[in-house]
Amino acid sequence: MKIAVLGAGAWGLAIADVIAKKDFDIKVWEVDPKVCKKLAAERKFEDRLPTYVIPNNIIFTNDLISTVEESEIIINAVPTQFIRTYFDKIKGIDFRDKIVVNVAKGIEVSTGKDIRQMFISEFKTITDDNFVILAGPSFAKEVAVDKTPTAVVSASKNMEAANLIRDVFSSPNFRVYSNDDVIGVEVGGSIKNIMAISAGMIDGLGLGNNTKAALLTRGLSEMVRFGLAVGAKRETFSGLSGIGDLILTCNSSLSRNWQVGNRLAKGETLEEILNNMTMVAEGVETTRIVNKLAKDQNIEMPIVSVVYQILFEGLEPKIGLSGLMTRENKKED
Repeated sequence: MKIAVLGAGAWGLAIADVIAKKDFDIKVWEVDPKVCKKLAAERKFEDRLPTYVIPNNIIFTNDLISTVEESEIIINAVPTQFIRTYFDKIKGIDFRDKIVVNVAKGIEVSTGKDIRQMFISEFKTITDDNFVILAGPSFAKEVAVDKTPTAVVSASKNMEAANLIRDVFSSPNFRVYSNDDVIGVEVGGSIKNIMAISAGMIDGLGLGNNTKAALLTRGLSEMVRFGLAVGAKRETFSGLSGIGDLILTCNSSLSRNWQVGNRLAKGETLEEILNNMTMVAEGVETTRIVNKLAKDQNIEMPIVSVVYQILFEGLEPKIGLSGLMTRENKKED
């Protein structure tokens, strides 16, 4: 089986590493020819995955069209807001005998579309029958370098496709469950990044476990509320791509989104933080679009609203937290 990974970032390499010991032909596409050549020659990615040695059977390429044409499984590991940069190049490819797997997380700011909607609306031969989401609580370093036991979800409206990807990726250290709620899995993977920003702020302000527990619980409520409004199943948010991913990203400095919130709470500006980051924090732009969608659809999401105000309107984190704590009393939902 020939598999293409689009995007040679930390998560793209971690995903390739999961299947590197299996009998697959794996190619990783990197848009920058210099970076591609460097990765192929040095077999290292010290900036983002220190000590990681890239297996020899992972081949790097700058040839997008041939790589996609020749592959049976195409995995998108390009961050959400940059996915469209390669769409025109592969516009004429027939995907009917291929499976497209997305491992990025987020919602497109310019359109409000999730990644499934982006692919399906752009390519006639990519449908719910051959589109899969792979998501769950997983840091690239722990998957690729530490090889720690990890569990994720393979989700598709076509369970045959979900099960195939489940079996392709399953290994002793990487357990995959299948699921047919692709919308819920996408929502969980997107909104948990917003909550991770707020969790980083809590830790940056030096607040305690009580505050973090309240954030996780009320953040999950907002995630469920949004998910139900767009057609997700409630039970999905009790699983790996919901509460599982939320627990992980809100409690670790390995999370890029947690880092953004933590640094904001310590006085840095958003511009300073993003200019100094080597990886994309998907939660920043996801906050922008989810806040808009929530307002447009009258979905109550107070944590998302406060994070938006802190990121884009200059609200101080302490004042934002105080506003959340002094909202009108209500019944828990």
